[in-house]
Parts: sequence; structure tokens; C-alpha cells
Amino acid sequence: MALLSAMYGLFAGISHAYALIEGEDIAPKDLAPLLSEWLGAMGFFVGNAAERLTSRDFTTGVVSNLAMQVAASGTLLRTAADQGVSTELIDPYLRLMRERLEADPAAHAAEDTVGAITLLRRDTPGH
Repeated sequence: MALLSAMYGLFAGISHAYALIEGEDIAPKDLAPLLSEWLGAMGFFVGNAAERLTSRDFTTGVVSNLAMQVAASGTLLRTAADQGVSTELIDPYLRLMRERLEADPAAHAAEDTVGAITLLRRDTPGH
């Protein structure tokens, strides 16, 4: 089930990417190799997330911290809105990142986005 969950999340992101280029001067077949290469490059996140969740260290070696990711997500949301593309596939993850940051900006701003994963367990006290 965990593998299927990851697959559907990936498919959602890919679907949103293709929706963003609809009506633009970019053919899906031209985006496909770029998208595939980009997703391959983002594969590091799998092992990184496992290490951070195990150690509970969400701040060591962070390249793109939670505060920056949350601030930058506005650009993606505005671009989608400007192009008439729904954000319903990506909103849940972006909301989770905002929730993590807003809960304690001083504690979470410098974290990796992996900390947001801890909010998914709603049966945990404080969530």
C-alpha cells in the first residue's frame, strides 16, 4: 500500500505538470524527457526522507528549507491559477508544509520538507 501511495502521488505531480503545459507552446513529447530526468534527479528524496524520519533530524544538511519551499510554492499556485489549472492535486502537500511551518516557525523554518510527513499521522497527540 505504501508503494501504491507513492505511485499515485507521483502520478498526481506528473498529471499537474502536463496540465500546466496544455495550451502553451510545449508539446507533451518535448516535456516528457525533461520531466523524466527531473524526477530521476529527485529520487534522492526517498533515502533522505528515510534517514531523516529515522533520526528525527530534519535540519542537518538542508539545501531547500521549509520556509523557502513554502514561500516559493506561491509562485506555483499563481502560475497554475493564471493558466486555469486546478491545484487540487498538489494543494494537500503544500498545505501540509504550511501547517508544519506555521505551527512553530522558529523551530521548523530551517527544516527539510520531510518534517511535514510527521503531520500525516493524525492519531498522534498534537496532530
